[in-house]
Amino acid sequence: MDTNKLDTMLNDLKHLKDELTLKASLGAAEAQDALKKLEPLYEELKAKTEKVVDVAGDTASELKAAAELGIDAESSEDIETALDLAGEQLKNAYKRIKLVLS
Repeated sequence: MDTNKLDTMLNDLKHLKDELTLKASLGAAEAQDALKKLEPLYEELKAKTEKVVDVAGDTASELKAAAELGIDAESSEDIETALDLAGEQLKNAYKRIKLVLS
């Protein structure tokens, strides 16, 4: 499992989230509402990714952690794909908010 890729994804998402939170605090109530709705999704993805990264390299532990987190996976690659997909969806939602604020 490429833990650097997952760390990079989380860092990129945090940067986007922080940037948008700052811009939203300066205006655009609609953007603020959208950010508030995305916050729990970000926190959930962050927690899941951190838990999987903690056991990275031990496939059995990765699969057990994934199952505990509600991720249906049969391999490390499935876990990474699921987390990547969730990250991309969140990133796209943040980008839509960014367009509103631009």
